[in-house]
Amino acid sequence: MSEYNINGLAIPLFMILMLAEYLILRLQGRSLHRFNDSVNSLSMGLLLLLSDALLKAYTFAVFIWLWENHRFFDFAVGDPVTWILFFFGVDFCYYWFHRIAHEINLLWGAHVGHHQGEEYNLTTALRQSAFQYAFSWVFYLPLALLGCPPVVFVVQFIVLKLYQFWLHTQSINRIPLIEGIMSTPSSHRVHHAKNPIYIDRNYGGTLVIWDRVFGSWQPELATDPCHYGTTRPLDTLNPIKANLQHWSMLARDTRTTARWQDKVSLWFRPTGWRPADCLAMDADDPGMQRNGCAKRAKYDPKTTRGQNVYVAFSMAVTFVVCTLFIFLSPQLSALQLAAGVLLAVSGLVIANGLLENRNRYRWAEALRMPLMLWFAASLWTFPVTTRIVDTITIERSANQSLEYASSVNRWPEWHPQSTQIDAASPGPLQAGDRFNEVIDTPMGKSRVSWEVISQSEGNHWRVLGTNLDNDVRIDLTYRVKSTNPNTSEFERALSYTMPNFPLVLANVLHFKAAIEQKSEQALQRLKTAIEELPVI
Repeated sequence: MSEYNINGLAIPLFMILMLAEYLILRLQGRSLHRFNDSVNSLSMGLLLLLSDALLKAYTFAVFIWLWENHRFFDFAVGDPVTWILFFFGVDFCYYWFHRIAHEINLLWGAHVGHHQGEEYNLTTALRQSAFQYAFSWVFYLPLALLGCPPVVFVVQFIVLKLYQFWLHTQSINRIPLIEGIMSTPSSHRVHHAKNPIYIDRNYGGTLVIWDRVFGSWQPELATDPCHYGTTRPLDTLNPIKANLQHWSMLARDTRTTARWQDKVSLWFRPTGWRPADCLAMDADDPGMQRNGCAKRAKYDPKTTRGQNVYVAFSMAVTFVVCTLFIFLSPQLSALQLAAGVLLAVSGLVIANGLLENRNRYRWAEALRMPLMLWFAASLWTFPVTTRIVDTITIERSANQSLEYASSVNRWPEWHPQSTQIDAASPGPLQAGDRFNEVIDTPMGKSRVSWEVISQSEGNHWRVLGTNLDNDVRIDLTYRVKSTNPNTSEFERALSYTMPNFPLVLANVLHFKAAIEQKSEQALQRLKTAIEELPVI
């Protein structure tokens, strides 16, 4: 599993882009956002990211296992043909996952959430079913069998998903030359429309050539403006109910129908199919995605300005917590994961409930918000440790190698970051000795206070340090092992603990790579310095 879930960092990026779209449309005099619809869409998106944080690493492990053990062909990551071939491969698999998700009752229930929004803007791009990844990953497994390297698949999949974000807007009209070849906002508006002429069309992710080949292509028509949502209207803002809407109807029909065959088969029948006895008892049912429907009034509960302001505050806190929580999720314990999911999901349910004037949620929110703020503070100060281990062979004895490395006054001779040492002894330091160091960092000079914790001649030497300027904790151990009388294997193990989220993020984006590079340089310089010493 990865050390961090980088998807968490997408939340602030997407928020900036959505705000930019809103401002551009307002400057154009167009009002295509509705507060409660946007909150509901963003709530659905956060539920997806939460489920993704908990599940996706394990489903991807199946892809890796198939590729490692059962692939038919070998493709080189560095070969451009690999990237071109599997660009089409990933897009092809996405088309069929997307199409089948619209055509089978069970799978439509795990995708319908993306289509329930009755407005169409960039918030709709994040409106996804929380359960979609529970089945969509299966459609990409043939790529592993064909030999798609996992890194190629991950990059292509991320590109596919990022590309689709900008398609969810009405601020861009038809784009000459690429319409009918690439997915565009125009072609994707058709996909989200519930007009009868547009229903179940344009499934393509990056390309729409598959729609043209397999008969699901439909251009946007000026004579038939798109209206959005699902043919079965969503009459709730509750994101949990929205995710379960279609499945709850299937479950109700399963209980109601008399024929046991229908109780099972209706889940796997084409979307829109219902048992005859259920249809007879529910003649006024509005139908589902199959046939499309006319334009109708939107579900739009009215609330006060004060309610909207509080919901905006609550959602902002939730966005911050989810950014931290999702990013750090691989580092968190099971209890922390459970607490994070519970606080975030309950917050989304309450926020949408308040937008439906369900005032009973106010008492729950009075308890949840203080806990949410406490959890945010705990994530902000959650310490994360990084470990870097480097090994090198030195043409000197283990004793001589360790003696030189533990003579800290000599560190500036070979370590790129060490600029000044204040130590009582010029030779090797012993357990209990203390010393101070000034180091160069990307943010300037920092002071580090060290203490020698343990040492064993010809075996190991360990020190603990604290950066006095940012409270980073450092654990440094040198280990040596003789390979023959005049040769030793030297290991430098560095563990450092970042005490807060900004430093953790800076470490992921820059510091770790820089420290790894300097650690390797240090060992090479250490090797050179020791081998220039006379043989003892």
